[in-house]
Amino acid sequence: MQLKSLAVALGLAASVFARKHMREVEIEKELQILNKDHQFQTSKQWDNGTWDNSDGMAWDLEAQAFTPKVYWLNVSLPIDHDDPKVGNFSNRYWVVDEFYEPGGPIFAFDTGESNGGDAYLGYMTRNTTFFYKYLQEFKGLGIVWEHRYYGQSKPFEVTLDTPASKMKYLTTKAALKDFVVFADQFNWKEHPVHPKKAPWVVVGGSYPGMRAAMLRHLYPDTVYAAYASSAPVQAQKDMSIYFEQVYRGMVDNGLRNCTEHIKAAVDYIDTRLDNYNTSAAIKLQFLGRTADKGSNSGFADMLTYPFYGWQSGGVDKVIRDWCGYLNEKEPPKKASPEQIGKHYADRWASWPGFIGLVNEYNSFGYCEGPVKNETATPNCLVDERFTGDLGISWTWQYCTEWGYFQSTNLGKHALGSRYQSLQHQQEICYRQFPDGLWSGLLPPSPKTLETNAHTQGWYMRPSNVFWTGGQYDPWRTLSPLTTESFAPPFRTISQTPKCNQETKWNEVFGFLLKNSQHCYDFRASEQATEANNMFKYALSQWLECFEPSYD
Repeated sequence: MQLKSLAVALGLAASVFARKHMREVEIEKELQILNKDHQFQTSKQWDNGTWDNSDGMAWDLEAQAFTPKVYWLNVSLPIDHDDPKVGNFSNRYWVVDEFYEPGGPIFAFDTGESNGGDAYLGYMTRNTTFFYKYLQEFKGLGIVWEHRYYGQSKPFEVTLDTPASKMKYLTTKAALKDFVVFADQFNWKEHPVHPKKAPWVVVGGSYPGMRAAMLRHLYPDTVYAAYASSAPVQAQKDMSIYFEQVYRGMVDNGLRNCTEHIKAAVDYIDTRLDNYNTSAAIKLQFLGRTADKGSNSGFADMLTYPFYGWQSGGVDKVIRDWCGYLNEKEPPKKASPEQIGKHYADRWASWPGFIGLVNEYNSFGYCEGPVKNETATPNCLVDERFTGDLGISWTWQYCTEWGYFQSTNLGKHALGSRYQSLQHQQEICYRQFPDGLWSGLLPPSPKTLETNAHTQGWYMRPSNVFWTGGQYDPWRTLSPLTTESFAPPFRTISQTPKCNQETKWNEVFGFLLKNSQHCYDFRASEQATEANNMFKYALSQWLECFEPSYD
């Protein structure tokens, strides 16, 4: 029997010389939790009609009786849907038909910006997942879909040397069209699986959740229904609200004092960075020798590392350990604001966990931290480009179309340095793709207005779509479940809308998970089950209206 860890299958373990994108870390942590909740296990593989037993392992016959067979397949798709002369590329997908009965729905699980769609096969093969249960209860065919420029579905190799002329085919429109072309030509054992003959249902969380909703919205003749979890469909350059959600979650979970200590520390740190004579010293204090060579903004990036696990864990062990360390010693009584800030900055710099995070997430060099290492020579680099293919591809997507610049939430709730600015986020785009601007292929600023004009952003109201979000998920702020002051006055409704009928512009059929973060309804919990069952009931109602066409 073949056993694989979801986290290992993702392949996110960076090389020694690599800088991880925040999204890489988030996905790695999310898959670790998935692996814990639902152990991934496949007993058989099928690769383009050939049994795959290359690892030499013997198949466990008993397990085969309970584990669905997974077919590993590829489809040839145009690199440019408007110009066939550019050529085609091979896009991976996987199929499970264990429970399928002709006429049943086709469930597609979109994997979006991952380093391998095969890391998500556990959703189709483990009977504890909601997706598996949908296949079983609706007698459906299961598909896991890999996104262009991710995993092994790349038209071109994605490295630091990949020019903008080859990255330009990574667009939202092209990636959505990929799925539509695939669905329209998909055949399965002579069964009626065309979208006109069987209802296609797309499920996804985060960017894949956006894609699920957009596919139903833009291609209703192909996709009949969608489950959009934690889907920030509103493109927006300024996403400093990201850290405001972190602040809210920390406060509501008893860490208000910690947020105040962090705020005092970053205010003090910024006064040090403002002055050329003290800027080097504060960097050396936190990161050790050679860190003074880095930029203020690059150093400010490092200060956000304790929050990299927020989406997957909320107030996790890292944050609790960090806050506990800050709180262990109080500043002197009658200390001035500057002295208080210095006290907590000193505590932060001396927290052993911080330098560990720096070297884990930014391993393009070695930062020794505040304690001199007599056996190693530091080379603390803070301004390097993201080296992983996932980080490169996702950076291209948000730099060109979506924005999502997670700068510091300036103001009384700030959890980071003001050097972690919008301008710095934009400069990261220029740094990552050095030929982008002069080639004209990387826009000076993300084309968020064009993106929202195409998709309608959070105003989209496609019928037969269920939306979910977490109360403290930063990405909820740009989804239709938002309650932010800068957003329209949407309200979430729980009553299932009639099939094929859009809700009012200010109504969203969905479910908000309390005290939760990103895609928590894809995990194992009572709230997740409630959300999963809401969609299951709604889908059962909507499927009654589907009328197959055999023209």
